[in-house]
Amino acid sequence: MPKKKEKLLGRIVQKNYNNELEKVLETKDFDENVKNLLLEILYKIDVSYNDYKKVKRNVESKQNYTERIIKTIENNCNTIKVIKPNSKEAEILENRTFLVDIQNKSIICFPIERKLLYCIAKIGKQEEIIKSKYFLISKTISDMLNIGNNINTVEPLRDFNGWSWLIVKKEIENIPYNLIYQNLRILLGEEFLNSWLSNTEYVIDYYDEFINELTEKYGSKLAERFISTLEKLSIIIEAQINSKYAESLSKLQKENEEKLLIFNDKQKLIEELTEQKKQINKKIKKLDNILSSKELLNKEYAKINENKPLEQKIFSIKVLENNIKSQKQNLLEELEEKNEWLNPKKFVKEKSKLEKIAELLQFANEKDNHDLNEHMLEDLQKIFLKCFLKIIDAEDTKDKIIDLIYIFRYYNLLPFNEQIDIYQNVELEQNLKEVQNALLKKAIENKIVFTPSDNIEENLKLLQYIFKTNIISLDDIYIAVIKEKDKYFVELSENNENTYEEKFEIKDLKKHSLNVRLNKKNKILN
Repeated sequence: MPKKKEKLLGRIVQKNYNNELEKVLETKDFDENVKNLLLEILYKIDVSYNDYKKVKRNVESKQNYTERIIKTIENNCNTIKVIKPNSKEAEILENRTFLVDIQNKSIICFPIERKLLYCIAKIGKQEEIIKSKYFLISKTISDMLNIGNNINTVEPLRDFNGWSWLIVKKEIENIPYNLIYQNLRILLGEEFLNSWLSNTEYVIDYYDEFINELTEKYGSKLAERFISTLEKLSIIIEAQINSKYAESLSKLQKENEEKLLIFNDKQKLIEELTEQKKQINKKIKKLDNILSSKELLNKEYAKINENKPLEQKIFSIKVLENNIKSQKQNLLEELEEKNEWLNPKKFVKEKSKLEKIAELLQFANEKDNHDLNEHMLEDLQKIFLKCFLKIIDAEDTKDKIIDLIYIFRYYNLLPFNEQIDIYQNVELEQNLKEVQNALLKKAIENKIVFTPSDNIEENLKLLQYIFKTNIISLDDIYIAVIKEKDKYFVELSENNENTYEEKFEIKDLKKHSLNVRLNKKNKILN
């Protein structure tokens, strides 16, 4: 009876969300094709989300996820236009599948559901979600998180269809960003990341919060290694996908080296700062004079608007006055920054910052960034797996351990690149095995998993295959060991009948037979 009530409630909730979306669509000047596509997206998400949540475990509720999509359509989408591939209209896309104009709240997209959902996720973002004080990484970390979140938002629609789970690598817009985002999601939780990405004010320094969260949960050594590798990766990947950014790196490196030379000569630095402060004070005095004189303010107004097209003109003295006050405030902040550099503690801090930037730029300007990218991405996974061991060590309840089994299985099947998944990466083999064995031993100790053998090593060898299956519900999986000629196999199935969904050869067996009963099916999770 309770299950029937839950299903009925689910239908009512979904009907309400359809109604909610339809009310929003009534206020929009979208054509029927767009409206139908949006409603179809919502329907497919409703069908697939429970499987998505079962596979990943620590995700936001379907209610929050759906509400976020509807609110983005309502608040951030003034126009959505779908156009057919190879049509005349498609020329505007220039070999892309979509075009998102965040400023004008406009989307142009092929009539592909996951592409449109990606656009909706993208259009609701701020371009930079990190304070400018972090300089070199403000853009790169922002892009990494934003794009990673866009990919994450599309996942329930992309990889789940209501009865199966299949990750298609070519449909993931950026595989490294996706992997890194999933690392962060597992380590910090989806709630933290969503709060960070939806933050519209800089009152909270979320990057600082991010560093503190990692440090508190995983210790300063692992946190420092993770953050250092993450920052370098963000710059390298940005340079690979953004040619203009890549071109700017050499210039940035030269400017940074010049600043470091100045900081290494303290007397010269003091002279330069004194001159810069003098110039800033001159600019502030000029702005003060304009603000204190109606005549000068009118002259400045006429000068600024002279020979400018209508759309670029300033339309009131009041607007000009506010602009000048804003300029003055920026100059005052710059002046304060110069004064701080003369403070011994601030001097050391600024020099350290420049040295860190120099190190990051050195990595970014390496000739073969592709190999460096792959190598550093592997390093990040090794640090992530060390952190995951700490998560395993901290959990001791049955439900939490089962969650970790699901989460680690999900992680194993994430694409590492276009060719292989995480579990297929030979460089990570030992690290993965360490985590896998730690998790299985804890599950065996707590009598959570079926143990086919009396030998602990044999159990670890046989149970490892649950981390390679894409059968959605591990709760319903049966395991059997079979022998064919001189080889042993593990068969995984969703029932206790004479069929199986997946079959794995048991590698690296000793010459003697396994100490297990053959052809006997048993449920994996107790």
